[in-house]
Amino acid sequence: MKRLAMKRTSVPVVLLMLMFVFLMIPAEGSSAEKYPSGNITFVNPNAAGGGNDLIMRALIPGMEKSLGVNVIPENKPAGRGAIAADDITNAKVPGSKVYINSQTLLLMPYGGIKVDVEKFQPVAQVVEDTGVFLVNGSAPFKTVNEFVAAAKTKKLKIAHNGVGALWHLAAVMFAKAAGIDFQYIAYPGGGTPMLTALAAGEVDAAIVNPAESQGLSQSGKIRALAVMSDSKVPSLPDAPTCLEAGIKVTYPVWRGIFTTKGASDAVLSTLDKAVKQGMEGEQFQTLMKTSGITARFRDHVEFTKFFEEQKKVTADVMKEIGPVKK
Repeated sequence: MKRLAMKRTSVPVVLLMLMFVFLMIPAEGSSAEKYPSGNITFVNPNAAGGGNDLIMRALIPGMEKSLGVNVIPENKPAGRGAIAADDITNAKVPGSKVYINSQTLLLMPYGGIKVDVEKFQPVAQVVEDTGVFLVNGSAPFKTVNEFVAAAKTKKLKIAHNGVGALWHLAAVMFAKAAGIDFQYIAYPGGGTPMLTALAAGEVDAAIVNPAESQGLSQSGKIRALAVMSDSKVPSLPDAPTCLEAGIKVTYPVWRGIFTTKGASDAVLSTLDKAVKQGMEGEQFQTLMKTSGITARFRDHVEFTKFFEEQKKVTADVMKEIGPVKK
């Protein structure tokens, strides 16, 4: 009888143990596996109205449909983009924040900005772009060659977005190819403050992308003299390429989406599919048609490989041109 009683009391204990183990296993589709589990912050290191900003806001509607959560834009141009970079590299949950940038991300360390590029995980490439060489709408220069001729007689001012940043490097490469030198004036907020300064006559020239310059170009406040692409830009039919003008320089610009290093392949796949849906959306397609920007999609696998290659390309270019002048 005693042995029988012991067996009877042991059964509930075993059942309780099994129930405990079962409860510890997450059910399929539970919140522990779900991504995203909340809203996603979309960080932009530039001021509102610039190329990155226009692309970010055009992507968001399609991304929200794909992800089923809100994607909240945040512009953080302070600290020459360092604040935005820190926001991503220090994110506690990879995938909870995404970030848009171009070659600027790779150039930031060369410009003295403390950012750990290795802590960024590529998600998707969205654009292949270029630079447009611009002057004030009332400037006497009607062609890029007239500008270069004037720049050989005196040092003209060109706006840029920070030492070692995207449009600074474009200006340095243009100057080297044209055999001139500039007085470089920094406007760390990016394309918008650069173009505002150009329209106001604070500087003689600026290089930004077609989308950023379109509004002021159409109003006549600034004028495009040349594009830094291999072929002409459809939205700027009157602007020759620098190559056509005899200035041997091109400046392809890629833009992509990143998140914090450590995101799983499943999270990255979810994100790059959301970005692709954003690119297929009406807002993004309209931006591409009206701005002259060329869309280019690479998923996280392709973009990660491309990004690693670009690290080497950037290092080689910076070594070739030497220290950039402020």
